[in-house]
Amino acid sequence: MRIGKRSYQAVNWHSESGGVQWIEQRLLPHRFEQIVSPFPEEVAVAIETMQVRGAPTIGATAAYGLALAWKADRSRYFDYWVPRFRSTRPTAVNLFHACDAMQQCAETDPSNDEMIERAEAYAEAEVAANRAIGAGLAEYLAVGERRILTHCNAGWLAAVDWGTATSGIYHLAHAGEKPFVWVDETRPRLQGARLTAWELHQEGIDCRIQADSAAAWMMAQGKVDAIVVGADRIAANGDVANKIGTYALSLAAKAHGVPMYVAAPKSTFDLGCASGKGIPIEERDGGEVVEMDGVDCKGEVQQIRVAATGVGANNPAFDVTPFENITAIVCESGVWRP
Repeated sequence: MRIGKRSYQAVNWHSESGGVQWIEQRLLPHRFEQIVSPFPEEVAVAIETMQVRGAPTIGATAAYGLALAWKADRSRYFDYWVPRFRSTRPTAVNLFHACDAMQQCAETDPSNDEMIERAEAYAEAEVAANRAIGAGLAEYLAVGERRILTHCNAGWLAAVDWGTATSGIYHLAHAGEKPFVWVDETRPRLQGARLTAWELHQEGIDCRIQADSAAAWMMAQGKVDAIVVGADRIAANGDVANKIGTYALSLAAKAHGVPMYVAAPKSTFDLGCASGKGIPIEERDGGEVVEMDGVDCKGEVQQIRVAATGVGANNPAFDVTPFENITAIVCESGVWRP
């Protein structure tokens, strides 16, 4: 997708250096920076520290990181590097699918180039799936005044390219429609305010950032025509793990008769997990809740504390929305049913 007049992907193989290149998402929207690394450990840390985030992008980054590990440290590949990447984040199942794909390739004793090609094929498959998701999803979002509400960032930064939830919005815009997007800020890391709004602005799509708690009121006012979110893992019964706050959105949507769609590629499905009760929920550091960073009036990044010193915080990164609260789950092959 576009940044200014150029097209980018969230992560890619950097052939000039023989390393992995990714957009440092923690710096956005104030600064755009790409990082290139030839070291698999730095790629693993990038996933852990949310330099890259979003289930499909996490998976693609792990695939590239494991291709790099095969080239750099083949003797420890199965005993160390595959477990190392599997341990970087617990909830997004795409990570584990990517690790499985790269491990299976490594078991055939491929060349370095073949491992890189396998990682690139994994990432390209995600992009193709996201594009297909958007083509189908656009039909469901083309209702009323096209006022669409999103939560967190399920855009191209989170999905290598196109995005999952935003793919349908981009398809509408490219078809000459004029969608309007309510962007939940998404506490505590503000992925909506920092990333989704920035993406939409780059694409020239009208949007407004709002507090997460404003969403239900906008529905009650009749100002939301549809909701679309991404997913980090979908269980066999259709329960969806996504960014914290998604479950509350689903309750409000059900109460107000607003259709709520989940957009996700098949790599996000975990058919070995019977229900949402079996999905591990990542508990992140409480500092994300009680501290914030941003740019001051001088353009300098500052970190501040917004809560009383000594007060702790509860910080579950995800919640689980039951399938019965969801209008439809849209994947690359159409509407998916449990």
